[in-house]
Amino acid sequence: MDDQLAALKGADRSLFPGSFAIRALRDSRYHNTAYAIAELIDNSVDADAEQIELLCMEQPPLKSRMRPRVSKIAVLDNGTGMDVKTLFEALKFGGGTRHDSDRRIGKYGMGLPTSSMSQCKRVDVWTWQDGLDSAWHSSIDADTIEAGDHNVPVPDQETPIPDTWRRAGNDEIYEHLKGTLVVWSKLDKIRWKTAHAIIENTSREVGRIHRHFIGNDIVRIRAASFLENRPWELQKTKFFANDPLYLMDSTSTPEPWDSKPMFTEWHTKPYPVTVDGREETIDVKYSIVKPEALRTASLRQYPGSEDHGRHARHNIGVSVVREDREVVLEDAFLREGGSSENPQNRWWGCEVNFRCSCDELFGVDHNKQMVANFTQAARVLARDDRNKDDILNETGIDDDPIYEIVEDIRKQISSMMGQIRQMFAQRRDPPEKGGKRSPEKKAVKTATDADRDAIAAGREQPTKTDKDRKQIPPEEREAGLTKQFTESGQAAQDAQQLAKMLVQEGLSYHFNPAQLDGRYMFNVRSDHGVLHINLNTDHPIYDLLRHIEGRLDENRDESDPAFQATVALRLLLASWARMEDGTNSREGQKLIQEIAWNWGLQADKFNNQLR
Repeated sequence: MDDQLAALKGADRSLFPGSFAIRALRDSRYHNTAYAIAELIDNSVDADAEQIELLCMEQPPLKSRMRPRVSKIAVLDNGTGMDVKTLFEALKFGGGTRHDSDRRIGKYGMGLPTSSMSQCKRVDVWTWQDGLDSAWHSSIDADTIEAGDHNVPVPDQETPIPDTWRRAGNDEIYEHLKGTLVVWSKLDKIRWKTAHAIIENTSREVGRIHRHFIGNDIVRIRAASFLENRPWELQKTKFFANDPLYLMDSTSTPEPWDSKPMFTEWHTKPYPVTVDGREETIDVKYSIVKPEALRTASLRQYPGSEDHGRHARHNIGVSVVREDREVVLEDAFLREGGSSENPQNRWWGCEVNFRCSCDELFGVDHNKQMVANFTQAARVLARDDRNKDDILNETGIDDDPIYEIVEDIRKQISSMMGQIRQMFAQRRDPPEKGGKRSPEKKAVKTATDADRDAIAAGREQPTKTDKDRKQIPPEEREAGLTKQFTESGQAAQDAQQLAKMLVQEGLSYHFNPAQLDGRYMFNVRSDHGVLHINLNTDHPIYDLLRHIEGRLDENRDESDPAFQATVALRLLLASWARMEDGTNSREGQKLIQEIAWNWGLQADKFNNQLR
C-alpha cells in the first residue's frame, strides 16, 4: 500500500489536465460560428458599447478560379475597455468580472475564451481605457496550452495593434478613448469559409439574438470584409434587427415589411415567480400575421414561397430571451397544427423574456445555447394533447412555473393556428385573365398527353400512379387531393377547386412549392393518381422559375421564348418524376433519390456562380 501511495506523489494531480481540458473546451458546441461571434458581441454589449464591428480578413486567392478564404476574424467595439487585471481575468476559463451583477448577458465569465477556442487556436485581445496608446495586449494559444503551458500570459503594452486591423477598423471607434479588439487566428473550426457566408449568416443570427439592442438603437453593428493585402478596400454590411415576432419597424424582413410590422400583437401575459426569495416576472408575448401578408397574385402561389414568407421560415418557434438577448428559438412547439412541417407555423410568433436571476429555473447553460428545463417541459407537453396534470402525474414530474407557462403557450399557439387557418380560408385569388394558359398548365397537359400516347402505342407500361388514376373513384380522388392541399396550407375553397380540376381533366402532374431538406431541387410523391412535384423554395431553381414566370404579362404568347423556357424546365422535372414513378425496386428508388440530391447540389453550385 505504501509503495502504491509513494508512486502517486509525483503524479499529476490536476483535476483538469491541461492537454485534455483544452481539447474538451475546444469541443464546446456552439450552434455555429455566428453563435460564437454572438458571445463576443455579448461582451461588447455588457461593456456598454454603442458601436460594434465584425471584421473578416481574407487571403487573396492563389489561382484565378479560387475564392478568397477567411484567415482571421475580429470584433471591435467602443465599450468601456478593460484594465490590466480585468484583461488578465477575462482570458481565464471561468474568469470574468460580472458574476454578481444583477443585470448581465454574460453568465460564468467563459464567453471570450470558450467561444474563441471553439472556432480557432489563437485569440489576441487589445483593450484600452485612455486612448490607443494605453492599450494592453494579451493572448491565449491552444497549441501552447496543449504543449504544457497552462498560464495566462501577463498583459503587456509593447504589442501594438497590427496596422491591417487599424486600417480596416472604423476610425471613429479607434478614436474613442475606450474600446476593445478581439482577433481570432489559426481558424480551424469555422463552419463557413468565405467572408460573405460568415457575414450573411451572422447578420441573420445576431440580428435575431440581439434584436432588442439593435431595434432600440442601443447598439449599432456593422460588418466589413477585406483582402489581407488591401485593408482599405472594405465591403460593408449593416446589421438590422431580425424580429421573429415581426412587430418591429426597420428590420431585415424583405420589402414592404422591412419598414412596418408584418404581424400584429395577439396576446401578452406576465407570470410572477419567486426565485431565491425574490419576486421576479416572466413575460410572454404572442403575435400573429396580418391578413395582407398572406395575399398572393395567383391561385398556385403560397405566401410561404414569397420572399417575406421564406424569411419567416427561418424564424419559426418560440423565442426564449434572457436579459433582452435571445438564447434559443425553441422548435418543440411546432407539432401544433399537424406536423412540424406545417407551413402555417411560420405565421405566428411567441417570445418568453426573463432576467438572469431565473437562469436556474429555465436551465440556462454556460454557453447560453439552451434552456434545458424549458425545452424539456415543451417536449413533454407540446407533443401530447392531454391535460397537463394528467401528463405530469403519469410521468412523475413535479409541476413548476415553467410547465404552467408551456401549457399556456401550447393553448395560445392552438388558438393562433385556428385563426391562421381561417385567414387562409378567406384568401381569394383572381383567375387567370383572358383564358391564357400558364407555363405550368402547359407543361402538365403536355406531359400527361405524352404519357397517354406512349402507353397507347405500347412503348410504356402504366405506372402505379396511372393505375391509381383509373382504379380509385373520382370522388375519392378529389376528396383525398383536397385534404392534401388543405393540409399543405391552401385555403379550403382553393384546394377543392384545384383537386377538382386535376381529377376532371385527368391530369397526371402537379407542381407544388415546398420546403425540402438538403440541396434537393425537388422531390416526387404519388398520391391519388397524381404525381406531385414539390419544388424546393430554398433552391435557386425555384428562384429562377419565379423570376422568368414573373416577367410574363397577362397577354403572354405561348411562342414567347421565356414562356417556352419555363415549360421546357418544368417538362424536364416532369420527365424525372415519370422515370422515378416507373421504378419499382426499392434499391432503384434509393439510387434515384441519391442522384437527385447530387443533381440539386451541382445545380445550386452552378446557379450561385451565375448569380
